Amino acid sequence: MNHKLLIIIVLFTSLFVLTNCKTKNETKKELPVQPFPVTANSPATGNTSNAAQNISLPDAALNGKTDEVQQLLERGVNVDSRDEDGRTALMYAAFNGHKEIMEHLIKKGAAVNLTDNFGRTALMFASSGPYPDAVKLLLTNQADPNIADKEEHFTALMYAAAEGQTEIVRILITYKADPKLKDIDGDNALTFAQNNGHQDIVKLLQPFLK
Repeated sequence: MNHKLLIIIVLFTSLFVLTNCKTKNETKKELPVQPFPVTANSPATGNTSNAAQNISLPDAALNGKTDEVQQLLERGVNVDSRDEDGRTALMYAAFNGHKEIMEHLIKKGAAVNLTDNFGRTALMFASSGPYPDAVKLLLTNQADPNIADKEEHFTALMYAAAEGQTEIVRILITYKADPKLKDIDGDNALTFAQNNGHQDIVKLLQPFLK
């Protein structure tokens, strides 16, 4: 399967789960997420300097190209530069759990709580996948777990609960994510876990909502 198509499918699968978390008689609006821009591969030359000249910082971060990320930053690319959707390299790296790249970006001054055009943070993207180390890295660098996006007021905890990421939910709770926060329809992380059949997360969250 074409690499670009695969990334698009993964993105829509992970970020649209929340769209279907309502009861049978209710539906949520679709999340206005545009696919991440992706290059199929870094250039096929054996020269890493040439590779860095032909790949953008977001592409390199998304695809785990550590050397290219380092070279681009050394060439003066702004670590917090944004694409047309307002996303930074840290957000892209977080989406695929590329911890080493995330560490490098943060060391170079990447702001962990920046939001894209839809109000989503790097922590939200990391929390939708099985990336506990990436989530911990962001949280230990002052990522705010209670930021809600602009469209539906989803939080990182809601993303993790909807995706069945039990370990991520535990980590977020430990770092003071608020299970009582609700989206614009009055649903919380427990609702998303229940509607997606994630019973381990339901049991984990229930004590916080009594």
